[in-house]
Order: sequence, then C-alpha cells, then structure tokens
Amino acid sequence: MRPTVAPASSGARPAGELAARVASIVLVLGAAALAVAFWGAYERHWRWTGFRGRADLWDWLHVLVLPVAFAVTPLWFRHRERLGRSRHLLVAAFAAGFALLVALGYAMHLRWTGFPGNTLWDWLELLVLPLAVVLLPVWVEVADGIRPRHLAGAVCAVGALVVTAVGGYAYGWRWTGFHGNTLYDWLSLLVAPLALPLVLAPLATRWFMSAAGGEGGS
Repeated sequence: MRPTVAPASSGARPAGELAARVASIVLVLGAAALAVAFWGAYERHWRWTGFRGRADLWDWLHVLVLPVAFAVTPLWFRHRERLGRSRHLLVAAFAAGFALLVALGYAMHLRWTGFPGNTLWDWLELLVLPLAVVLLPVWVEVADGIRPRHLAGAVCAVGALVVTAVGGYAYGWRWTGFHGNTLYDWLSLLVAPLALPLVLAPLATRWFMSAAGGEGGS
C-alpha cells in the first residue's frame, strides 16, 4: 500500500504570505497615523508633533533618506540582473532632476527646500551612509574581484575628496564646511560607511556563496 499523504489544510497560510499581509497592514496604519499627525500639526497646531516649523525638504530628507536606502537595497540585490535600460534611464532622470532641484534651491534661495546655508559637510552627513547602504551590491561585487570601473570610481571619489579637503582647510573654501572639523568628526562621519564595504560586504558574499552551494547540493 502506498502511504497516504494528508492534504494541506486550506486554512493554513504560508508564513511568507502572512508576514506580507501583516507588513502591509502595519504600513497602511503607519501612513494613516502620520497623515493624522500632519493634519493635527498644521491645522490644529499640535505642538507635540514637532512638525510645524520643519516643513522644508532638507528636514524631511534627514528623516527619509536612510530608511529608503534600507528598503531599496534588498530589491536591488534581488532584481539588479533584470533591470533594463528603461529603469536605468529612470534612475538617471531622477538623479538629474534632484541635482537640478538642489542647484535651483541654492541659486534662487528657495526657502522651502532648506538647502541654502548647508555646506558640503552637511550633505556628506546626510548622504554618505545611505549611499554606502545602497551600494552594498557593488561592495559585494568588489569583494568578489576588483574591476577597472571600480578602481576608476574609487580614484575619482578619493581625488575629489582630497581636493575639497585641501581647499576647505588650507584655502578657506566656506562652501565645503570642512574648516573646524577634527579627526574625530571625520571618524564619526566615515566609520559606519566604511564598515559596510570592509566588513559587511565580505560577510554578505560568503553568505550568498554558502546559500548558493546549499541550493546546488540539495
């Protein structure tokens, strides 16, 4: 006799589907709560929200950039091989549009952007860690083997940083915001971003290789 296999109960749901539903509900409830807080801050003057007086884009970038980076990175890990030319053009267009907005914010003193008055150091504090997170797939690729484009990009980045640092400290370029920042400040800025390519990327590479080996052996 063949052993009978008990059919899976129709009421049992896969754990992944249940987790996705819970995450969707939490996201919707969080968005609704945030919308109520916005309404209360700007219409009812709820001081405890702290939103009023912080309506410029610069403040919201501080809140949103890092969480968005953590949300985008797993998607890039999973789907980067399937990203077509149209999606690359879309990302490039978004980056160009944001760069144009930054330029207009400084040139035309657009107060709602909150950009005027912020130096290069302020932008580094805002973007260095999120960019390091988003580039984690690149760090994994570098850990697997350095390619000419990686070396060229690193040389350009380091060269630009050295030029601006010399200008900021030696020639008083105020727009850099470097003057007055000590070694401790630089360590505070760069330790976490450098930990990603130097520590987390090799660990991620080993994990992906072991996972691929386990799937191949099963």
